[in-house]
Amino acid sequence: MSVSHNDKNDYTVFQKYCEKAIGQLSEECVKIFRETTDEDSRIRLLYEAATKIPITVTELNGKNLEVSQVEKTNGNSFFGKKDYVNALKAYNIGIVSCPQNSDESRELLAILISNRSASYFELKEYKKVFNDIDYLLEVGNYPAHLRYKIWIRKAKCYDALQNERSASEAYDEALKSLKFSKLDEKSIQVKIKEIEKARETKIDLVSKNELVPLDEPDIFEGDKEYIAAHPKVKFQQDTYQGRYAVANEYIETGTIIVEENAHCAVVDTNHALTNCQYCFTAVEQLIACPTCANVVFCSTICERLANKSFHKVECPIQASLYSSGASVNCLLALRIISQKHFSYFNDKKNKLKDYLKDNCKKNIIKKKVYRYDDYDNVFFLCRNETMRKKEELLHFTCMAIFLLRLLKFGKYFPFECTDDVFNDDEVYFGSLILRHLQLLQFNAHEVSELKNLSKPVQVEGTMTKYENATIGAGLYPTLALFNHSCDPSIVRYNIKSKIVVRTIKPIKSGDIIYENYGPLYMNMQVQERQHMLKNNYWFECLCPPCIEMWPMFKEMKDNELRIPCKTDRCPFVFLLEGDDDPFLTCEYCKSVNSILPNLKGLMVLDEILPEAESLFGMGQLMPAMKKFISGLEILFKFTKPPHPEIIKVQQRIRICMIHLGNKAGDYKVDLI
Repeated sequence: MSVSHNDKNDYTVFQKYCEKAIGQLSEECVKIFRETTDEDSRIRLLYEAATKIPITVTELNGKNLEVSQVEKTNGNSFFGKKDYVNALKAYNIGIVSCPQNSDESRELLAILISNRSASYFELKEYKKVFNDIDYLLEVGNYPAHLRYKIWIRKAKCYDALQNERSASEAYDEALKSLKFSKLDEKSIQVKIKEIEKARETKIDLVSKNELVPLDEPDIFEGDKEYIAAHPKVKFQQDTYQGRYAVANEYIETGTIIVEENAHCAVVDTNHALTNCQYCFTAVEQLIACPTCANVVFCSTICERLANKSFHKVECPIQASLYSSGASVNCLLALRIISQKHFSYFNDKKNKLKDYLKDNCKKNIIKKKVYRYDDYDNVFFLCRNETMRKKEELLHFTCMAIFLLRLLKFGKYFPFECTDDVFNDDEVYFGSLILRHLQLLQFNAHEVSELKNLSKPVQVEGTMTKYENATIGAGLYPTLALFNHSCDPSIVRYNIKSKIVVRTIKPIKSGDIIYENYGPLYMNMQVQERQHMLKNNYWFECLCPPCIEMWPMFKEMKDNELRIPCKTDRCPFVFLLEGDDDPFLTCEYCKSVNSILPNLKGLMVLDEILPEAESLFGMGQLMPAMKKFISGLEILFKFTKPPHPEIIKVQQRIRICMIHLGNKAGDYKVDLI
């Protein structure tokens, strides 16, 4: 099981219609539903009632020519006042809103893009100027009489970047384009002189975005069977824990143990216009969808890839999906289907149909290689079907039918679809979606990026000026196999939609590798953690912090040390406070332990941790992380958690790690 977006209280408009549809069911229908044991029957039973939930599909899908024209005027006004930041905001709104279904609208779009490039030029964002020029040329319809302006702007960018040859070629094109301008002969001659003067004058322009050298990326090599997991990670299974991850060798702190692409991932509704719908990159220089105003892309490449995969289907239904208030898990359940062609799932129909019945007890399909993009691995993820209440299944089934109907409206199926016709193929796809909704509750993970906070907050004794904010969700079949602890073994972050998992403590051979489903012992009381986990994930947590009632961070004492017994695998821990006898007898195995080696070993931290803090304060995160990791290894060698120093060092390591991942477009590094 894994962290999920448990959005059961976030159905809004959709929930209202869903409850209304369920309320109109007859007692006999509800009784039959309670007795059903397979997804097909549930979909068939509720289909007619669920079709009463409205689907609104608009012709222009959010595009509005008048809005684009107004925003062009607004942008030009800001540009005239040299307020280039607000000019960019206005042009971006205009670009997203602009239809592309006529010569008039495409010309307006090209002008908006050109004006945006002019703003980037004034801000000395030269690469973005080039990107926009390429974009408007791809759109086409840019007025011929204005093209000389584009070539002059391009030439000046090359000048600024000291590319004399390309600058000269661009100036030549500017001169050629003047013949298409609407300038009178006198104005053309003036413009020629301006161009020649610009060609001769080498302006020393420096881009404000200086390149910052990056550390060499860690090279990850996966296992032969579980290709997204480190070879030192193995997976076991039992009746109580299900499938879970175990270390088969010692794993050092900071090791990448999982690097996995998403089987599918979605940008949530709040970030649909700030992050690329395909790769999740924070978008400053957006590329608009040609046919809807509901999503953005970071490049024309991502726009094409999205349309080739899922967006061609989702584009006409995106507005209805967003306005319904459907949860992020609904978006994921739909995306699992929409990203693949109808034939992909249809070809699996015979193989999977027996497993779609809840009373089928056949074993999970075992393959030699466990891949993120293999749907079979998704199909068999935990969904706790025997524990689910029938009342909840009613809602899930209504959701599944709503999403199925959206697929029909989006022309996913290779045959004509109407609401009043329901065939066996549609039943099959509806049953898959219903299964997806159940398993996503326990197996989806957040996709996140770093964002600045308006004011600092305190996290485990440290003031922090940023947050790792959720921007969407993804399904990672390998990471989904990891179980929970309130004292996790790992930290995870995203690079685009890919997830990277690193160890946050040393892990001994044979130890279970735990991730975290939300509640952490250092900032949440045990009763609250247990309630959250029981309510959202349906299990009682038996991790050491819960069983041993570990204190929260604010309750810990700096002078209280926990020293492990020297006997290998002995669970006993000595609790030291102040002046203790240096020789202590273990109450469990009766061995005599000297605590002097432990105290002497810990003295090294007086040198390591200040050095690490100094590097951290200077923003040298990779060298700082290595120092903090060496300090943490010493803490774990000579002490045992919980202790505030362990938490502080782990928090520093976590900060360094997540700064390797996604960042919002306007994120500014401000650590302390």
